[in-house]
Amino acid sequence: MTTNSPEIKSTISSSDSNVREYESRLDEECAQLLVDIRRIGEPGEPFVLFGELFDDDEVANYYEALVGTLKAAKKRGMIDFKGQMLLKGPHDKVKITICE
Repeated sequence: MTTNSPEIKSTISSSDSNVREYESRLDEECAQLLVDIRRIGEPGEPFVLFGELFDDDEVANYYEALVGTLKAAKKRGMIDFKGQMLLKGPHDKVKITICE
């Protein structure tokens, strides 16, 4: 098979489509994360504790991988929290802050 074969082009096109779908879903989840932080946190305060966010029913039902979304939002400069990754239990009191 050469790189010009229809099978290869079809596979590449399918992969590009999958990447775009994933990026679109991640964009939506990062935007929703900011809404959820404001909804769950104290009024007027742009932060929430990880345990409060993790235990929220709407959050649990919406995000495919909350920790992955948090890492992506942090990498994009949308939020900040101490450490690289948050785990339920040991990190329940870690403050997740919206970067404004």
